[in-house]
Amino acid sequence: MNRINLVILIALLLVSFSEGAERFATFPALGRCTGTRVRYRDSPGTDGEIIGRLNSPERVIIIGKTIKGGDLWYEIEDPRAEAIAFVSGKYIEPVFDERTQKSELCRMLVSMFQTYGITKDKTMFYNGSKIEIEHTDDAGIFQLDVWEKGCSFGDINIGDDKEKLRSILGEPDNTNNTQWQYVLDGDIIFTFRFKGGIISHMSYQWPQS
Repeated sequence: MNRINLVILIALLLVSFSEGAERFATFPALGRCTGTRVRYRDSPGTDGEIIGRLNSPERVIIIGKTIKGGDLWYEIEDPRAEAIAFVSGKYIEPVFDERTQKSELCRMLVSMFQTYGITKDKTMFYNGSKIEIEHTDDAGIFQLDVWEKGCSFGDINIGDDKEKLRSILGEPDNTNNTQWQYVLDGDIIFTFRFKGGIISHMSYQWPQS
């Protein structure tokens, strides 16, 4: 193998390793900060203006990625404001494995965070009245309850029937006459309560670590 081909091979392996190491199967996705006082900026690269900081184990919505100066940067929803920001890929990891990320439950979770806000600061932009949210200081929402018509978890809305719920999420993990429960990644629980076969109340709980 000549030197040029060897260089090309090494470059391809490095790209492959970088893509595999990030392990985001789809966007938007849920990421987690792994560092302390990690800067996020208004544009990719260290020349971007610093607009905030993240600390482990804060979670963020990852909406895309870009390469700047050979380095990976993730495009994120600012967890504290209505803005888009960028953070170095060195300090972000997926919350879930690739298989879980592709599940409808995980997609619903990400959409739910986008709707209601992933942190206490972000939820101030949501003005629904019949909603209760509880937060941790470091990792965002851990409990959410909604019961107002028009509220949604992804494509599932208050007022939808059981058949629509089943068509999107499949068969529930736990069920009785008044509610269905779906479990994501072992301990994240979504509960749907019914009146006359119609969804009247939806809740989510992610146990605090």
